[in-house]
Amino acid sequence: MARSRDDDQRRISRRALLRGGGAAGGLAALSGAGLLGAAAAQAQEERGERERPNVVVIFADRLRTDYIGAYDDVFDDRDTKTPNIDQLADRALRFRYATADGLGPVPARRGLLTGMRSYPFRDWRATAGMPAVPGLNKVYDFQPLLLELTAAAGVETRWVTDNPTLDGPRFRDVIVRTGRLPLSSEFEPTERDYLLPLGGPIRARRQEPTQKVLKAGELQLEQLRDSQPFLLGLDAFDLNDAFEMPRQYVAGYGPIHNDVSLPQRVDYLQTIKVRADDDVKAEVRSRYAREVRDVDAAIGRFLDKLSDLGLADRTVVILVSDGGIALGEQGVYGSPSGVWHRRVYHVPLLLKDPRGRWAGDTSSWYASTYDVPTTILSYLGITIPGRMAGEDLTTLLEDFDLPPRPYYTTAVDTHVVVGDRHFLLIGRSDEDRWRLYEAEDEDEPDDLRTETVKSPTVLEEMRRWALTAAGGTLPVFDDESAVQPREPDAQDKKVADDGTLDEDEAEANELR
Repeated sequence: MARSRDDDQRRISRRALLRGGGAAGGLAALSGAGLLGAAAAQAQEERGERERPNVVVIFADRLRTDYIGAYDDVFDDRDTKTPNIDQLADRALRFRYATADGLGPVPARRGLLTGMRSYPFRDWRATAGMPAVPGLNKVYDFQPLLLELTAAAGVETRWVTDNPTLDGPRFRDVIVRTGRLPLSSEFEPTERDYLLPLGGPIRARRQEPTQKVLKAGELQLEQLRDSQPFLLGLDAFDLNDAFEMPRQYVAGYGPIHNDVSLPQRVDYLQTIKVRADDDVKAEVRSRYAREVRDVDAAIGRFLDKLSDLGLADRTVVILVSDGGIALGEQGVYGSPSGVWHRRVYHVPLLLKDPRGRWAGDTSSWYASTYDVPTTILSYLGITIPGRMAGEDLTTLLEDFDLPPRPYYTTAVDTHVVVGDRHFLLIGRSDEDRWRLYEAEDEDEPDDLRTETVKSPTVLEEMRRWALTAAGGTLPVFDDESAVQPREPDAQDKKVADDGTLDEDEAEANELR
């Protein structure tokens, strides 16, 4: 039976013991601290003595967990056939309730590459050539970059993607393109095949990006065999996600959140009204399932290539998705903005360790995409920058517990989402409006009741967690920028630009 470590918080995180200058003093105060310290030191020493592994990251496009057989104990009402992903899960640690830090391919990738949280898009600024949607912005110069760190440490680093936001000198030597990138003014949008039955403007069919990037990855493996250790990222980016306003096809009444009227309403997605009866919904889902099967076959071919080249036994493989897509939940297709269905938020996350640790096991810890770079750096023995907020998931593989993360959080445009296995909370960052949903059954957390007002204590607790994870407040957005929280009042503590107290205020504090 698969092990689950979500409720076992009795042991101490090895990473928590090793970080910070006061770790030694803290250990001395613990019962058995000498033993724990020795074990942690030994683990660190052994890691340094071992050869650094290769790392492969497969970042799939809009892959939902409920269409993957390996997650059938979470979502058991799909007749899905994904034998290759399932086989990978048998050799990996599976995260049962992983969530993309920010829904939408652009913000999800920022978290994956920087280890810094995108939620709730507080640092967003409208970017020329991209839709003015919260979260849609490039990696900023001040953010740490996984690819820079690995390349500087002597790891051959290649990131295969057509993501146009990854440009400039920081990416020049590590990005491998699979095709010519169009200028935004020349860009011809294409439609996802599985959404074509919904009508609307029918454009050229796109080439499915995950299959495309996996094929390119097979060629990269042949070149990298003699350049170990390497980091190979297979980033399945759809160009539409950078240049087009997110589209949401709405059938019937649509999601409840559409009744919200704002004083100065700004639309962050294109809403298209469609007629979609049960037959259309079934056709959309059938086409999506067929695409997932094709992606699964491409993953199988890539993993076979990894094995044929003799690289599998010394390569970490991480499979994760950039977020779900709505397939008729609450009458919504496409962008999942405001949809209160958990299937849209959970993403697959599989971590295959080359030494086979925790193979086939399960963790219910609420992992996220921004935990991935920290984990990769830990595998490679590279110092983790302080600005990275993610946790090192290899801590679990070494049989220590991660710090508690009682809720998962994510964001999509102006919506923030907070959930656990019992409740789901959705709010808007541009006004104080929150909706709480409760699971019908603890064993079936995806089945949610309608909006509940019976748990004001839970509502307040989860709202408080949403604000805590966001840094205390939520940003307010307009059509050009993110409006930061109010300036401090006169009685508030004054802080200089360098983060220190103004001299007058510091002197006043001493007198107090």
